[in-house]
Amino acid sequence: MLTRIPARAPTLARARGFASSSLAGKERLVILGSGWGGYNLARKADKSLYDVTVISPNSYFSFTPFLASTCVGTLDFMCATEPVRGIKKVNYGQGWAESVDLEKRTVHVVPALPAQHKTEKDIPDELGGSAELHAAFSPGDAYDVPYDKLVVATGCRSASFGTPGVIEHAHFLKDVREARAIRYRLLQNLEIATEPHITPEEKKRLLSVRVVGGGPTGVEFAAELCDFVTQDVYRIYPHLKNQVSITLYDLAPGILQSFDASLRSYAERKFKRSGVEVRGNTKIVAVGKDYLELASSGGEDPERVPYGLLVWNTGLQANPFIEALPGLDKDPKSKSLRVDPHLRVCDADGKPLNGVFAIGDNATPNDGHRLPATAQVASQMAGYMAKLLKAAGRGEEIDKARPFKWKDHGSMVFIGDYRAMVDRSKAKDEGPRARMSGFVAWVVWRSYYMTLAMGWRNKILIPVYWALAFFFGRDVTNF
Repeated sequence: MLTRIPARAPTLARARGFASSSLAGKERLVILGSGWGGYNLARKADKSLYDVTVISPNSYFSFTPFLASTCVGTLDFMCATEPVRGIKKVNYGQGWAESVDLEKRTVHVVPALPAQHKTEKDIPDELGGSAELHAAFSPGDAYDVPYDKLVVATGCRSASFGTPGVIEHAHFLKDVREARAIRYRLLQNLEIATEPHITPEEKKRLLSVRVVGGGPTGVEFAAELCDFVTQDVYRIYPHLKNQVSITLYDLAPGILQSFDASLRSYAERKFKRSGVEVRGNTKIVAVGKDYLELASSGGEDPERVPYGLLVWNTGLQANPFIEALPGLDKDPKSKSLRVDPHLRVCDADGKPLNGVFAIGDNATPNDGHRLPATAQVASQMAGYMAKLLKAAGRGEEIDKARPFKWKDHGSMVFIGDYRAMVDRSKAKDEGPRARMSGFVAWVVWRSYYMTLAMGWRNKILIPVYWALAFFFGRDVTNF
């Protein structure tokens, strides 16, 4: 199942501390992923019982609720990230988990580091050099990481649903790198639109922002962008006054379908007043470099709509790593791993594997009850897993532990102009079943997410940046 490991791989593993557990007398806990599940588990795992190693291509955790704010300068990018190496007593390897050997209890890892070029002729083809020579000088080779307990938390990737052109031309919003790319494109379009040689048609295209997906991510991005445009862009670029357009598309009749109907109606009225156009019952059939093709009724040709910036937030799909894992029980719809009530991964016969777990978007209960792919679910699974592993490390039997049970705490979403919505009408915890909208809900939204910021650095920085944006406006420096 595994590719042959080069001779120097064991040395690399020892240098990174991956094999230190045998010396420390602890079990080796390997966590794949640094998202909501993996990062939280790495923080909460008992380091006195486990030698913890995190394997992830990202050396940071992205605080997704704040990504939309970073796109427009309400917050700095560092406010939406936490370093994995900032977790005490945790080893870290920046790499992709390629496969798992269940018999040898090892994870096969491919480094996810920038290429090291030794001479100019070794630069890859896209920069005018030789890709073969470039590959020969890659930093490090694949290596194995042994484990006693393995937790799969690699998450999902943004879904394009096979729509042609999405991967090539659209921007996703699931990671801080993607948020930075959106910000760069947005500010670049504003500057190009001010050039004297730009035609009115080209200016209109550059200033047209299309957001596909009416869920919380798409709505919050549209709301942040609308505030940025009305409060800062028109002040800094007065010659562009009332020329920026924001359109939100969704296959559903409207936006925020998981929220209460009254709250959905409130959000759509708010967007209409703010100038954000909501187009429900709309299917995107293709994406070009600077246009969308919308399906037309009656067999007519697709409607072509130009754009300057396209942000795509239509949902999630299985991670390629999960899809490639053989011999495991997977949910036919989400393609995630089926887990027993204690989050142990099940084999093809439905039997739980010893010492292999899955949390977050990678886990679907084998009782057939699918959980939403949200940060709330992943965080609760991480907390449960930390307690379960602590008990197991002390010799308690996993089968005798209480099973995982998700508690729905409700949903929140920012809709712009110091307004938000809180929906706890379907909550299953001990709090009130309430719905809230407006300024008070916005205060709750900001307060809650500020307290969720993992480290003290961000707990201090976030209100500072909010204050700076309020008193001095958002930063429009592009670099």
